Amino acid sequence: MKTSRFVRLVVIAAVVTACAPQAATPPQPAAIRSALSTRLNEFAQTVRTKDVGGFANMFTEDGTWILPDASTFTGRASIAAAASKTFETFDSWVFDQVIIDRLIVVSENEAVTFTHGNYTMIEKGKPPVKRVNPVADYWKKTADGVWRVAYELNADGPATSAAVSSR
Repeated sequence: MKTSRFVRLVVIAAVVTACAPQAATPPQPAAIRSALSTRLNEFAQTVRTKDVGGFANMFTEDGTWILPDASTFTGRASIAAAASKTFETFDSWVFDQVIIDRLIVVSENEAVTFTHGNYTMIEKGKPPVKRVNPVADYWKKTADGVWRVAYELNADGPATSAAVSSR
């Protein structure tokens, strides 16, 4: 009988342990930084290739894109229309680099990045201009497991020689 009682206690303990709520896995900042760096490079690729659909798909369905002049576009259709118009204004756009300057991990599915991209743009009929684009992005990992921008604020402008060489 003692063995039977012991076995029942072990079984009950195993069931209770298996059914107990498990502690949530803490977010992994290094893995999130890596995933967002990859997404930022994909973002740059959509601009370089003027891929309007790919650019819009970098945002959540209800994402917001704010340009340096405070023009604001919400939702993928609006973002796609604005990107199409923007892409028509330049012949080429080449990123030298895109760097995450600061990452704030909110949770395993939310993060904020402060980044900058150094690039050379050739606007139609104008000489090439080196620029730096500081950006703040609020990212969400969507149901399909892909990180997308829910809110982006751009502060584009001419790159100073210090910004180009020190980054």
